[in-house]
Amino acid sequence: MRMSVEQLEQQIERLPGEELAQFALWFDDFLGRSLGDDGNGSFELENLEQEELLRRRDDLLANPALAQPMDERYFSDLKRELADFSF
Repeated sequence: MRMSVEQLEQQIERLPGEELAQFALWFDDFLGRSLGDDGNGSFELENLEQEELLRRRDDLLANPALAQPMDERYFSDLKRELADFSF
């Protein structure tokens, strides 16, 4: 059964903290594999970028209260910011 993005978001929002952290680690790894493969294997983060990403991930895992909720308000604010951005 195929699930819509909205259905997936709802399922993720229902995860308890420990399972959410487990999902976040898996998704982080998945994104690295998915976004890193351009067919040429040329995608690599600079060492400082990778260290910063790992530091932020570890901070959030240690203190989940630091995370910004990704609720409807977050997305509407993001859409507004993107709409205001001119290329």
